[in-house]
Amino acid sequence: MKRLFICLTTLVIFSGAFAQSPEKTSYQAVVRNSSNQLVTNHEVGMKISILQGSLTGTAIYEETQTTTSNANGLVTLEIGEGDIISGTFSTIDWANGPFFIKVESDPTGETNYAIEGTSQLLSVPYALYAKMADSITGKISETDPVFDTSIAAGITSTDTTIWNNKLDSFTETQNLADVIAINNSANSQIKNITNPTDAQDAATKAYVDALKESIYNELLDAGLNGIVKDIEGNTYKTIKIGTQVWMAENLRVTKLNDGKAIQQITSIGSWPYDSTRCYCWYNNEIKYKNTYGALYNWHILDTGNICPEGWHVPKDTEWTILTDFLGGDVVAGGKMKEADTTHWLNPNIDATNESGFTALPG
Repeated sequence: MKRLFICLTTLVIFSGAFAQSPEKTSYQAVVRNSSNQLVTNHEVGMKISILQGSLTGTAIYEETQTTTSNANGLVTLEIGEGDIISGTFSTIDWANGPFFIKVESDPTGETNYAIEGTSQLLSVPYALYAKMADSITGKISETDPVFDTSIAAGITSTDTTIWNNKLDSFTETQNLADVIAINNSANSQIKNITNPTDAQDAATKAYVDALKESIYNELLDAGLNGIVKDIEGNTYKTIKIGTQVWMAENLRVTKLNDGKAIQQITSIGSWPYDSTRCYCWYNNEIKYKNTYGALYNWHILDTGNICPEGWHVPKDTEWTILTDFLGGDVVAGGKMKEADTTHWLNPNIDATNESGFTALPG
């Protein structure tokens, strides 16, 4: 035997009046067999359930009916007029949805309901709720969670008055304080402001940079070491000796200040004859980079500044100022050398490093 099934097309229809609203719902469905052929002029048994909350929610009303399909396979019945199994159709609180209609069918006209389908009842069934309007008096109290969380919930009578008296056009003028007051941020760069004069003033980048330079110089004047950074992010200790500020570590940068790369040479034979700017690591091993820095050829001085911004390779006259301050050529070396044998050979005589320069052998 071919198994029958029902293709459900729900048509929910209400009629309304001021005094009376019928406690029933018109329902239609098209019945087809497993070959997708219409089941026409055939008795069909049906069980109708109204579910609350979800597709698998609690059945708050159930009834059964037996009807006959027409020549087009269409069955029509009135939900609310069948044999009631449980619940009362007239007392369903349609405002407390969502609601779903579950239809179980037996195409043979009996009660062996083997075919079922469930679908949500949308806006139309709530016409039954609207029938209460003819008997409501006084103030209506209703909770609408969607409305209560919307912008419209905050509309006041003052807002309405302002809208009713709005100008057809107006010009808005904002100053900087108005803009910054929004979320306490201008959310953009503020250009062409003056240097601060009071504690709560905004500061320009130039002012901050100058302040950093001033603090750095004060630290050096106090005999404290500073720090300088090159274009690659390497940092070096600095020290003030006399009136001069020196880097206390060898350079280990592989680019000029303008970003141009310096060629690395690893062949001893080609080193003396290369006519371009070059560098290498001690013993061609990068592990010595942090200790001894890089070794550069003379051409490095002909192609731009290799030192960090604001710094330069010392001239002979500047070396003379340094050695004079330390007591002359005879003793200056000892005052600049690292005072142990970590890097210098024994006995490293007269090495005191009292200048703080910490010179290493090269």
